[in-house]
Amino acid sequence: MGFDSCEGEIQIPYIDLPKELLGSKQGSEEWKELCGKVREACEEYGCFMVGYDEVSKELHEEMFMAMKDLFDLPVETKQKNTNPQPYRGYIANLELVPLFESLGIDNAPSLDETQAFTQLMWPHGNPIFCRTMNSISRKMHELELLVRRMILESYGMPTYFDALVELTHPVFRMMKYKPPPASDEAGIGLIAHTDKSFLTILCQDQVKGFELLTKQGHWLQCSPMKGSFIVVVGEMFKMWSNGRVHAVEHRVVMRGDKERYSFALFGSPKDGEVIEVASELVDDDHPLLFRSFNYSEFVNYFNSNVSSKALETYAGV
Repeated sequence: MGFDSCEGEIQIPYIDLPKELLGSKQGSEEWKELCGKVREACEEYGCFMVGYDEVSKELHEEMFMAMKDLFDLPVETKQKNTNPQPYRGYIANLELVPLFESLGIDNAPSLDETQAFTQLMWPHGNPIFCRTMNSISRKMHELELLVRRMILESYGMPTYFDALVELTHPVFRMMKYKPPPASDEAGIGLIAHTDKSFLTILCQDQVKGFELLTKQGHWLQCSPMKGSFIVVVGEMFKMWSNGRVHAVEHRVVMRGDKERYSFALFGSPKDGEVIEVASELVDDDHPLLFRSFNYSEFVNYFNSNVSSKALETYAGV
């Protein structure tokens, strides 16, 4: 499968969210300025890198080590990770992305759900894996909600926060990418796409591969920074914001001979929830772009009509 070449590297905005600023200083001018930077990054790039000292580098490393043990399990064990929703359970050996393998769990911040997944993979128990995945997914969920709150506050719409939390839930995925065959210079790890979440929190190891499409139409590589996360704007936030924030198209391209590991938490609408544009974000300068829709019906449409313009085609006014 061919793909456009990557034209270089980009350092997307890096925003540090220190613990001391997230506590007593909320509402201060410094806090408001930081909220503005988050919103601007989401509008211009559709993603940014974040430093979040609530998650230690040690926990990052523990999660990557735990994932290697997970992916080393027999295929028949990993295939027990099933889900009635598309792309939620075990994925491997797909024709379009033969280098990609992934497992998923809904609501990983819940200890009960993490324990159930661990028991499925290791019937005799694996408390270290269970504790590590539950810990980091809880912290990533907190970060996703924090970024969501900051964007809403920057728009002057904090009262929407509780309602948006109520209609979403965290979906956690662990991903492994094999290197391309020795005969190939590069191989597609994950095809170009936009996330169907509100926000995605992504953590990747030091093997490069994540690329994003700029608004100018250039593919650029985003180098991982150890201990950091990447926040990616999804199509549901683009829709809700009436196009104010940018749902960035991205992909994974594998080069070299090293495996690549990453994990992500998606703030995704619950099945059956109705998504609609916030009325305050519609005015003479920003006419209504999207009609409201049932999230499950949109996902079903997308799965049958995979396209980078599925949202505009399905819900565009």
